[in-house]
Amino acid sequence: MNKVITSYGTAFLKPDDPLYIEIESIGKYIARAGMDVCSGGYGGSMEAISKGAKMAGGFVTGITVKGRAAEPNPYVDNNIAAENLMDRIIKLINIADAYIIFKGGTGTLLEISATLELMNKKALPEKFLIFYGSHWMEVINSLKNDSKYLTELLVRNVRLINTPEEITEILEIIQSKIHL
Repeated sequence: MNKVITSYGTAFLKPDDPLYIEIESIGKYIARAGMDVCSGGYGGSMEAISKGAKMAGGFVTGITVKGRAAEPNPYVDNNIAAENLMDRIIKLINIADAYIIFKGGTGTLLEISATLELMNKKALPEKFLIFYGSHWMEVINSLKNDSKYLTELLVRNVRLINTPEEITEILEIIQSKIHL
């Protein structure tokens, strides 16, 4: 079974946006590393990473919400329809061996917060959170003000990258870790 990288990020990103193209490249790197991609399954950053993974021969899981009018993006191989938004977030978190986080809004912040809180309370094993873009440093530094334990958790697990190519070294580390 391949390792899975779950992505969090905005649905409001168009294919002609330079960030969309960068995210597509990251999807290719993930697939070429022999890993699967998982996302919320819809448009924007979710579509970009899915498209990149498919272009490189990868497998894509989308976790959508039952009854939502939007259709999964065309690059999803396996659509898992969650009962509601919170169920979707839990499924996105649990399927992952690591996370890649792109520009986003409140939904992305909710996904990050839920992931970190589950790790913080030891309800989820520690996993890498790869943040794409230096704008995330403010959020990460703000979280470090909470407690020594959370600061140490962040130092161990947060990685910041600014170009698609930078993910390759992190993917090698993730690939070398053995499931327990």
